[in-house]
Amino acid sequence: MKKHILGAIVLVAALAFAGCNNNQKNDQKENEEVAKNEVVNEPVVLPNNLLIIVDPQIDFTTGSLATKNGPAAMDYLAKALDQGAWKNYSWIIVTQDAHPANHCSFVEQGGVFPPHCVEGTEGMDVYPALQEVLNSLTASIPNIHYMHKGNLAEKEEFSIFQNEQSGEKLRVTIEDFGFQGIDVCGIATDYCVYETVKDLIAFYPAKQVRVVTNCLAAVDDNDTKLADLMKENGIQGIEF
Repeated sequence: MKKHILGAIVLVAALAFAGCNNNQKNDQKENEEVAKNEVVNEPVVLPNNLLIIVDPQIDFTTGSLATKNGPAAMDYLAKALDQGAWKNYSWIIVTQDAHPANHCSFVEQGGVFPPHCVEGTEGMDVYPALQEVLNSLTASIPNIHYMHKGNLAEKEEFSIFQNEQSGEKLRVTIEDFGFQGIDVCGIATDYCVYETVKDLIAFYPAKQVRVVTNCLAAVDDNDTKLADLMKENGIQGIEF
């Protein structure tokens, strides 16, 4: 009888000790998880740089005025940002054509382009894969903004700086925040990207401007306007 009682006491003690060890292990695991989460949630100090993404819209990728490399370039940009390229920027500006249905650039109005990026249509929206990533980054980069151009029926505006309202707002932002560098990418290399870079270096130092060359798409892949502008002004090309 005494042996049974002693055995029971030993068993209870062993179970209690095992439970204590399990509790300690659980506590240790919880502490490690908390510590891990605390590290992950530490705020990232972003450099004072601006990324301008020019017209990454559906009509310029898969829509009425699609560029051959538009989808691939915007997929690559989305992937690069998602994988950490966003950490190079405290601001991201996305420009968008926002045309009225009777815009002067449309063939029906005597222009040279098919109707595209009409306000209120899907074609004006940002390329979905890129928009999804930009949405996911809003908690990390509070300053992601969308700016419209080409909203006057009688005026063509390839560059965001050619729009009176948006252009002035962006110029003031650049001057007020004193960005250390501005990177530019988007669509189309031979039209809106070229004009945006040309207008930008008219008031901002060209040596602080870079073009993300693997996140571009052109209407005419043989056009050299942007490459010539970069060479003439010492603008650096980079890749994500």
